[in-house]
Amino acid sequence: MDKYNWDLSKMYKDENAFNESYETLAADVKKIKSLTEDYGKNFKEFFPLTMKTARGLDNLATFAHMKFDENTKNSSGQKMQMKAFSLYDDFETAIAGFKPYLLTLSEDEIASLIKENKLEDYEIYFSRILRYKDHTLSAEEEKAIGSLSFLAGAPGEAYTLLRNADMEFPTLETTGEKLTEANYIPHLLNKDVKVRKEAFEKYYKTLRGAENTIASLQFNNVKGLTTMAELKKFDSARQMELYEDNVDVGVYDTLIKVIHDYLPVLHKYYKIKKEYMGLEDQHMYDVYLPMISNFDKKIPYEEAKETILEALKPLGDEYISILKEGFESNWIDVYPKDGKRSGAYSSGSYDSEPYILMNYNENLDSMFTLAHELGHSMHSYFSKKNNVFINSSYTIFVAEVASTTNELLLLNYLIDKAESEEEKLYLVNHYVDSFKSTVFRQTMFAEFEKKTHEAVERGEVLTAENFNEIYYDLNKEYYGDAVISDKDIEFEWARIPHFYRNFYVYKYATGFSTAVSLSENILSGDKDKLEAYLNFLKDGGRNFPLDQLRAAGADISKEETLVKAMKVFEAQVNELEKLL
Repeated sequence: MDKYNWDLSKMYKDENAFNESYETLAADVKKIKSLTEDYGKNFKEFFPLTMKTARGLDNLATFAHMKFDENTKNSSGQKMQMKAFSLYDDFETAIAGFKPYLLTLSEDEIASLIKENKLEDYEIYFSRILRYKDHTLSAEEEKAIGSLSFLAGAPGEAYTLLRNADMEFPTLETTGEKLTEANYIPHLLNKDVKVRKEAFEKYYKTLRGAENTIASLQFNNVKGLTTMAELKKFDSARQMELYEDNVDVGVYDTLIKVIHDYLPVLHKYYKIKKEYMGLEDQHMYDVYLPMISNFDKKIPYEEAKETILEALKPLGDEYISILKEGFESNWIDVYPKDGKRSGAYSSGSYDSEPYILMNYNENLDSMFTLAHELGHSMHSYFSKKNNVFINSSYTIFVAEVASTTNELLLLNYLIDKAESEEEKLYLVNHYVDSFKSTVFRQTMFAEFEKKTHEAVERGEVLTAENFNEIYYDLNKEYYGDAVISDKDIEFEWARIPHFYRNFYVYKYATGFSTAVSLSENILSGDKDKLEAYLNFLKDGGRNFPLDQLRAAGADISKEETLVKAMKVFEAQVNELEKLL
């Protein structure tokens, strides 16, 4: 086996083994369907079979998608993925009525089910469902709402089709190249201001051709969510969306407050950048332009491995030992290949190793990506080793914490070991830009969501003009006087697909801020702080994310945790100024 390819045969020896598992699971799904007629009577058989089948399907579908991604030109991989995903959909449909059934039971009845069936490992699973009892309507009402659930995703689906299928962008006169969604940002990285300006203006001119349609889609998306929150007896749409993670809206508000307090530091950065780059005026089409664009360091994969192992040594012997095992046991599909899916990700099922798809390109970005995906994989490794299947998945809220912590440990290591002032400047600027894009920008998006939903909850109808005004005022506030907020930027909200994943973007900002705080704890050398972090990796989904992070040493509900991260940002901006 080539050491640079992942070894998926550990999951299924070949396609025949996959098909055998598929047939067994298909029979299980059919049996589950027959047991849903009477959950109470069939519980003893239904529940363990459902958990067993869920675990088997997790393995089947994970293998299938990875097998397809390693060579998208291979029809067998595509066929396996279609079969696995279709069966998973059948399973989800079959068990759709189980949670509503559980919500008809009292706490005493649930406790009896757990005791009689020796399901102590599932107490967390049942308690998470019962949390929604006060926000669950009658069976008939829930059935009616469920039958209309397709409407909730309709605005987002229509928006995606409009942006990616129906919208035609013009050809740029400066380059002769057709403008697309994919090459818009690369054009804003062009050193020629004429290219940047033309791409910016023509992009928004095209987008504005559907201004009223996009505004209507966004308004109906917001209106649908606020209406559902009211029906479900939540105080607001924001409270409803944060409820799953047991996050109080005060956490969201504290994030916005702290970021506002540190906007002057961000404004200072843009002023430094403007002066360093010799820009008479710094427009919105200039903000993506890198300060250091000519630093290129070739880093072969084997060198990247050794560097990452050195950088992550503060995580302790156990962590490094498992990481080495991963490198040696074909966890990683390293290099680009014909037909291989682009990008990178960490995957794997409960019963498999935490596999990583890479397209390693022998540069700094690839090394950071490798460190990032290893963070995900190590989080998954510890979660699965220390939890039963049902409690092994961590939430989206904390999903980026371990990966970003790894990146920051690597970044701090590289800054300390920089071989030239130019390299150090590049790395410090990389750190500052990470804050800018992941914390400040995502918080601006989060504040836009907060303002628009609150307006609709007050009974207001929002048109394109209203959305534009809210967004433009925020843009001016966040970017400050060193950047000219060109009029077209008021419509940038219309190009952010995450606004259809309601109240999601704030998690990027809290995740990065938490990772900054935790990486500082790890680098302090305090053994208790390291143990707290490793215990966080091992917790899986047993506790709610805020409780996990609090135990890890970064209470994101407290202002001081965010301030700690912002002080690191301020220090890096000051270091950047000193280096220049």
